[in-house]
Amino acid sequence: MLNPSRELLASAGIEARIHSSPFQAEADIALTRFRSIRNDLERQVRRGDLTIKVAREQASLAAEDLRTRLLKQSENFSPTPRAFLDRLIESDKARKKARESLSIEGLQRETNKLLRQHLIEQQLQTRVAEFEGKTFVRPMIGGAPAPTLASLLSFHQTAVNSGDDVAIEWTRRQLEGFRNRVYGEDDLRAIDKATSRPDRVNPRLIGVYIQALQGRPSEELETFVDQAVEEKDANACIASFVLARQEDDGPNQRWVRKVLAHLGEFPDAALATLRTLEAEARSAEAEAAQAQARFAIARAEAEVKLDGLEPPTDEELKRLGQIQAKPIARPGEPIGLNLHRRGVIDEQETELDPLAQG
Repeated sequence: MLNPSRELLASAGIEARIHSSPFQAEADIALTRFRSIRNDLERQVRRGDLTIKVAREQASLAAEDLRTRLLKQSENFSPTPRAFLDRLIESDKARKKARESLSIEGLQRETNKLLRQHLIEQQLQTRVAEFEGKTFVRPMIGGAPAPTLASLLSFHQTAVNSGDDVAIEWTRRQLEGFRNRVYGEDDLRAIDKATSRPDRVNPRLIGVYIQALQGRPSEELETFVDQAVEEKDANACIASFVLARQEDDGPNQRWVRKVLAHLGEFPDAALATLRTLEAEARSAEAEAAQAQARFAIARAEAEVKLDGLEPPTDEELKRLGQIQAKPIARPGEPIGLNLHRRGVIDEQETELDPLAQG
């Protein structure tokens, strides 16, 4: 027959193992405190000071207190300092407020940006034949000409060197279509690098940045942050924030403080993505903490019944009373052979103490 308490404990244990969290230390401290109370209750029952019923009631109260405290502490738990979320919210609000009150110069910049994008789209339509003529290659086995990865990457580099924005945009679109047709890691990285847009988020490129910068010295990370902000590269900015969030010393590091200080200069796409990522990360961290809390609660509630504990018999209470009636040994007084002082072997006391034998 299934034991509901055992099933609940096993389920909570599996969940806690899957969702590891620094909150486990807090849960362990709370559980140790509960067990100290439970052990004291057991001692009182063995001494005859409490009945098992009363001890179980008090153990239940201690377990309920543990439940209340741990669930409250884990509800919004995150090992990451609150400064990261606060600065994101502050920067996002400031950006929205600035957007609502754009100056004439700001409005003109936005207008020029839109006009430039429209002009690029128009030129893309008229220069398609030119671009295809420089990138399409006829297969050796016959067939219609088609671009290759090598020809597109080479043409993209030429367009970058010449500053031809229309050619760069056309090549980016062609390379993005190639992503599902290649499998080599080097080829995928080359495509990601070529198709990167400072104002657009590319999760793959963010991952590349993070992997490359893991464990780097603080000076290199600080330089990376400066370049990301200066170039307004959304992917590099997001990578710098993620790395800063993972830093053990947090805002104590100079480069981490620089990330927080320059959040207001991050591109719109970076700020919007980071708000989402931070919310999801904190939600996951709180869920992991709650899993640790539920496991500690299940363990405490499984121990509330004080299984195996039996109240002392009348004979045991009588013997305990005899022991307690003896005077306490004076400081420095040896008690190993003194049967009239406390400290003799409990199990043999009624046999060794001549007073107890009458």
